[in-house]
Amino acid sequence: MSLGESLGRLGASSLLVARQRLELASLDVEEELLRLGGLLAGALVTALMLALALAGAAATVVIYFWEEARLAASLGVTAFFCAAAALMAWRLARALRDKPRFLAGTLAELDKDRQQWRDEA
Repeated sequence: MSLGESLGRLGASSLLVARQRLELASLDVEEELLRLGGLLAGALVTALMLALALAGAAATVVIYFWEEARLAASLGVTAFFCAAAALMAWRLARALRDKPRFLAGTLAELDKDRQQWRDEA
């Protein structure tokens, strides 16, 4: 086998590996977009339903205590909403902090390729 043939095969192999890694990266991006779209849709529907339920509950509490303690009822409902908002903000921050790294699978495969080429050299 001549040097030219070897270099040609090496180039073809390198292009094949690059193509496979690019396909893996595109799958990672597509998977992440689908995951985020599903999360966003679910979060919006959940937020809407929760907002309607909480508005109804808040109105019920304020109406129930209208004659005796309307200010206390309004302040209590407001405090509850503030506490719930703080809890949800904390959970969102934790979810964003703990999410998997973008293109983690592709980067891991590229690291394995680099290590394999280093070991062969």
